[in-house]
Amino acid sequence: MICVICTKIKIDTQTLPHHQTCQSFKNSVDLGCYICNRLWAVLTLNERCAVSSSAESTSNLISDATEVSICNKQIRSIQNCVTTSWSQEGSIYGHPGCYLLSLSFDASKAFPQKVVPATYWRASFLLQPLNDLLLCNPRERLAGTTKSAQALSTAKSWVTECVTKHQHCKSFSSERLWYPTRLLDCGSLRSSETSCRLIETNKTSLDEPYMTLSHCWGHTNCLKLTTSNHAQLLDAIPLSLLPQLYQDAVYITRYLGIRYLWIDSLCIIQEGDGLLDWLKEAEVMGQVYSNSYCNISAANAPDSDHTLFCIRNPEAFLPQTIGITVDGCTHRYHVSDYRFWETEVSQALINTRGWVLQERLLSPRVLHFGERQLFWECRQKDAAEVSPGGLSHKSSRCPRLKDLAPHGVIVNDETNSDATAYNYWVQIVRTYTACQLSYPNDKLVALSAIAKVMRDILRDEYVAGMWRRYLGFELLWSVRGDLTRFASRPQKYRCPSWSWAAVDGGINPGLPDVDTASLLIEVVDFKVDYLTNDNTSLVQDGWLHLRGVLKQLKLIRHGPLKTRGYGDWNMLVNGQHISVLTDSAYKEPQPHVKLDAFYDQFEEQNAKETLYCMPARVRPGADGSIYALILEVEDPQRGVYRRIGLARGWGEEMKGKMLACSGEEDQFPCEQFHNGLHMIRII
Repeated sequence: MICVICTKIKIDTQTLPHHQTCQSFKNSVDLGCYICNRLWAVLTLNERCAVSSSAESTSNLISDATEVSICNKQIRSIQNCVTTSWSQEGSIYGHPGCYLLSLSFDASKAFPQKVVPATYWRASFLLQPLNDLLLCNPRERLAGTTKSAQALSTAKSWVTECVTKHQHCKSFSSERLWYPTRLLDCGSLRSSETSCRLIETNKTSLDEPYMTLSHCWGHTNCLKLTTSNHAQLLDAIPLSLLPQLYQDAVYITRYLGIRYLWIDSLCIIQEGDGLLDWLKEAEVMGQVYSNSYCNISAANAPDSDHTLFCIRNPEAFLPQTIGITVDGCTHRYHVSDYRFWETEVSQALINTRGWVLQERLLSPRVLHFGERQLFWECRQKDAAEVSPGGLSHKSSRCPRLKDLAPHGVIVNDETNSDATAYNYWVQIVRTYTACQLSYPNDKLVALSAIAKVMRDILRDEYVAGMWRRYLGFELLWSVRGDLTRFASRPQKYRCPSWSWAAVDGGINPGLPDVDTASLLIEVVDFKVDYLTNDNTSLVQDGWLHLRGVLKQLKLIRHGPLKTRGYGDWNMLVNGQHISVLTDSAYKEPQPHVKLDAFYDQFEEQNAKETLYCMPARVRPGADGSIYALILEVEDPQRGVYRRIGLARGWGEEMKGKMLACSGEEDQFPCEQFHNGLHMIRII
């Protein structure tokens, strides 16, 4: 259904009022308004709680009828609205004859006592004219739960279609069955068995596929495999002893006609052997998922005590028709959430966990049990209950290895260039570093399986989260200011400072480029020592020799602490002052000094002259940007440094100051100074 407020939406490039109060917005959500529920879906838990609390406290201040009357008279100011709307022609997004409707949420109305980020557009909808829309096999009304026969029948049809008809999915299938060390034997759906059991695959004759489960561990203390209960679990595991989520996974495995299931907590020894089994199994984690028949994703279960299934109001997420006024005339449009895959799948709770990324990317098939509906993902098709026949591949923004064929051939890409394959890795790192890890030391381990696959595709040497061929470019990563206020470095050593894996927080990876002429640095050599024989896993030490031109640096705080941190620092490079907003021709403040971790000030380092920078790349053109690594001396006698950030600026003035010689370069700490170039060691 569509609420009364949403029926008043108009097509206009100007920002227009929508809901005036939290009460009105929450009422429409509760009534099942499709548009308001899609906006509600992208709000954070804190925002939802704040809206609900505000709605309760103002429940008698304004009635829906009054709000509609105000809306009709258009006397509201958008500054007083909780939500606003804005629209534009869809042709610029590849949808001629359609419109793109966007809704914003003003968090300050829900948090009146707090300083909150500025309003920005949260939900987007595609409006397609009904007379132009070919409605083949319109979606039947969905059942009220994803455990219904209707929902599970849809899921089974996706699996069957993929296994029997998808040629691209078949081309990735292994002719030889591979099995993890242990599996759960679930029996069959028709059996009356009320238990399952753990099996050792090297002691069992197997010729059937197995399923896997992706889930959040949470903080619950559920049944897990240990050295002390190993023999008992081999005998039998009563289903009643399993947490609800595991029971549901067993049910789905049986429903799909599969006998075996792999769950990490029950198939890897978690206690009693000093992590020996965990380290061994971590090395083959990629094979566990890439050889599975189908991966069950518990997309929104915070822990194993929660169910895999959901109870829902189908009207709240089924696309609707709506009358929209355009140029004074009302037309009927089909309205659908333009980014629902991103909201419901890519941003689902499970996909904010670091370990799960490789589980999703490597699995040949994924059946997502979402907050409101089921979703399907394989190498040839994306689908949802609201669109069971399939969705455009562009619906998902997640980088997926299903788009990479063996030997580096890019599926659905017209260029098939070398750099394109590397750019997939850039997307993966950007996505992965935005995820959370319960144990920060897993930073490289949780990406190891993907790294192994990409190593075969790229035919390149893996270097602590980066690749040798474009290592000079990849060193120019920076922290993302749009995810958390400040990134941080772990207390326990995890990686050399020059690797993005040494930082906790979202990362903008360095971008590979075949134009090496723009590089001002040279990676001479490097060494990374690993804890095991797996060179995609745990690192215990490492260094890198870099050749370039050092510049003495001082960083001086500019104004108070800022949320994004871009314009927080002035630079003094070889004594030349580079102030924030030096060049007024550029809208963004510069220089952009992006530190790898929070620093309040650099008074001590400035006084001791321990800060340096090394210009690393210059983009061509007068308005091209310049990048410089920010370094701190660790051992001046041996020319040893640590990376602490990246600086970037634009324009000739900035580049001139960054590249100017001081005449004292031969005095700067380094291992070697030759022909005006310094060779330093970064640890």
